[in-house]
Amino acid sequence: MRVSAGPLQPFYNPSMHEALITVARMIALAHDHWRATIGQRRPLYGNVAILEEQLQRLRAEKTLLQRRMQRVPAKRRPHYRREERLEILWHAARYSMSIADTAAAFGVTRQTITNWRRDLRRDAPRGLHRIGTLGELVTELVIRLKAEWPAWGTRRIAGQLARLGVKVSRSSVQRIVRRGPRDPVEPEQAVTASASRTLLAKRPNHVWMIDFTRIGGIFRPLWVGAVIDAYSRRVLAIGAMRGAPTGAFAVLLLRRAIRSNGSPRWLVSDQDPVLRGGLVQRLLTRRGILRRYGAVGKSGSIALIERFWRSLKQEYVRHLFLYRPMSTMQCRLERYRIWFNQERPHQGHGQRTPDDVYLARPEKPTRDVAGGRLYVRFHDGDPRLPVLRLRDAA
Repeated sequence: MRVSAGPLQPFYNPSMHEALITVARMIALAHDHWRATIGQRRPLYGNVAILEEQLQRLRAEKTLLQRRMQRVPAKRRPHYRREERLEILWHAARYSMSIADTAAAFGVTRQTITNWRRDLRRDAPRGLHRIGTLGELVTELVIRLKAEWPAWGTRRIAGQLARLGVKVSRSSVQRIVRRGPRDPVEPEQAVTASASRTLLAKRPNHVWMIDFTRIGGIFRPLWVGAVIDAYSRRVLAIGAMRGAPTGAFAVLLLRRAIRSNGSPRWLVSDQDPVLRGGLVQRLLTRRGILRRYGAVGKSGSIALIERFWRSLKQEYVRHLFLYRPMSTMQCRLERYRIWFNQERPHQGHGQRTPDDVYLARPEKPTRDVAGGRLYVRFHDGDPRLPVLRLRDAA
């Protein structure tokens, strides 16, 4: 009987499945026994056989993983991190891989590899890991050379770097080799490690904040979530839901804000497990948004959005009838968001509204209003949201 070397064909008999797994276990035991026997008689031959089997195993695992990845549309696949993209380009150059082979090996499109190479040549990478200092460059080169040629000594590596125009002493190379490669730092950990430094919003869409609050009594509470721009205090998205907030709810708010205003550079939140979950992190990774978490037990880390919650509850939400349908509640919260951005002045901005700061509107000049008349109307007919205008008397 001839056995095909290609992928296994599906069987529809459960007993055949069990027999197939049993045969695989028998093959594994036989190979273990054979390697133990041959290793005592011919160690070099045994080592070669072990390496060949490991290579066969890695090829089989890679094939199965690639089949799984290829079933996912290219635009929905998880993105490679910045340092991983440079690793892929290094790997392709090291083994002389074409664009097509590189794309097939790592589950991306050919255009993606072309874009990475183009960004690298421009020396202004958008998504590539940029080596910022000479020390990082030297460390990267020393680790690469030692990994590719383990027999090279530190003097040889220092000399090779000198030929490339990078001057480094042998003692520095020895220190790098002893230390070994550093584990890549997760984006979330990198942000948390620097959380002691104050993050100041320098422009609109530089820093956003997201948070949840609970309103209502114990019988039918309502959870409200919001995303605000830290520079202008503009409320970018707001929503409500019954029950505790979820990661899907947080992603919905962020998508609303991004759809209308673009992506920020940073997102600040507290240590809520919902906001630290995978759904939110995947969205931020795809958009290239960095994370920052507030200190545990310190409300000042997200003071701006907490101040918004106080204004919402004191000025508006306490008057809402919480037993109305969710569609009505969502409509009223959106009404308050628009009024808050357009009409509510803030002392921290010199009595300018969030929209004035966000859109960089010039300050209105003072004028003589002797004999003027005050006109009052209500936003969307809601008496709790007044719109005041002062006009000259006729």
